Amino acid sequence: MSRYIRLLQLSTFSEEKLHILQSKKVLLVGVGGVGQYVATSLVTNGVTQLTIVDFDKVELSNLNRQILLNEDDIGKKKVEVVKKELEKKNSTAEIKALEMKVTKENVDQLVQGYDVVIDAVDNWETKLVLGESCARHKIPFLHIGVDGNRGQYCLFETKSLLDVFGLDIKKEPRDGVTGPMVGVIASMAALHLLKYLVGDSPSDTLYYFDSQNEKFGSTKI
Repeated sequence: MSRYIRLLQLSTFSEEKLHILQSKKVLLVGVGGVGQYVATSLVTNGVTQLTIVDFDKVELSNLNRQILLNEDDIGKKKVEVVKKELEKKNSTAEIKALEMKVTKENVDQLVQGYDVVIDAVDNWETKLVLGESCARHKIPFLHIGVDGNRGQYCLFETKSLLDVFGLDIKKEPRDGVTGPMVGVIASMAALHLLKYLVGDSPSDTLYYFDSQNEKFGSTKI
C-alpha cells in the first residue's frame, strides 16, 4: 500500500476509492503525447487494468511532447515502448498492448468489456468512430483533443461527440503543438477521469483551455 500512500493521505480519498480504481478496466486509444501523459497518470494513481492501442512507430518529432519516449526508441513500435515504460512505473499493473488501427469494422468488438474508453488520438475520423461506438454500447467515453494553443476534454455518458461538434469538425486543418500544452490538457483530463471513476466528477461537461489567452472554461452539454 506504500505505493499509493500519498493518495491515501488525501482527505478526499480513501482505501475504498483505491479499490474502486483498481477494479476498473480502461481502454486507451492513442499513445502519443496525450495518451502517454494520461496513461502515466492512471497507472501510477490506482488504475491497474489498462489496455493501450496504437499502430504508429516512434519518430524524432514525437519527442517534444511524448514523455515516455527517448531518441533510442526511434523506429520502434510505439505501443510496445509505452507498455514497457508504464510497467517500469507500476510493475503491479496489468497493461495490455494492441498494435492496430481502429476502424468502423473492428471498433465495436474492441470497446466491449471496458468501464471507460479514452480517445487520445489525433484525428477526428477515429475520434468519431470511437465515440459513436461507445454511445451505441453505453460505455463512458473520455474525449481529449489538443490543437495548437487550444485543448479540450469531455467525459461523455449520455451525450456524444456529434452532439457537440457534428461531422464538419473533420474538415478543420490541424495546427502544431507544444509539449506543455499537451501536458496541461492531458493531466486535467486524467484527473477528471480518476475522480469520475470513484463518483466525484460530473459527465457531459466540455472543459477547454486557450493557452494563448490563458483562459479556462466549461460548458454543460
